[in-house]
Amino acid sequence: MKLKRSQQKRITRDAEILRHVRISKKLSLNQAGKMVCISGSAVAHIEQGRMDISKARLETLVKAFGYTMSDYLEFCDQKEMPKNLRDECVFLLRRCDDSKIILLHPVISNLIK
Repeated sequence: MKLKRSQQKRITRDAEILRHVRISKKLSLNQAGKMVCISGSAVAHIEQGRMDISKARLETLVKAFGYTMSDYLEFCDQKEMPKNLRDECVFLLRRCDDSKIILLHPVISNLIK
């Protein structure tokens, strides 16, 4: 008996990254779905590898979550997704140019004291 696509799990890199960016923006599945006019369960199926995702839908989700496709491609280049907030901050700082880091330095320094 052949399984339906929704009964198979194939967690792709796309699915892993989409889940990460959704969570990093503190969006629920339902909130994410409403942003792109699909159900929260459809977002869950995509993230769990139970539903394939087209390039167009991928781009729509990435942009709805507040990222660019170049951000997405940087995530693709990472060996693994940041596992905690500290890793996420390091990832973001590495993407900043020196002028932005100079602005952030006093803020970060005050947090450490």
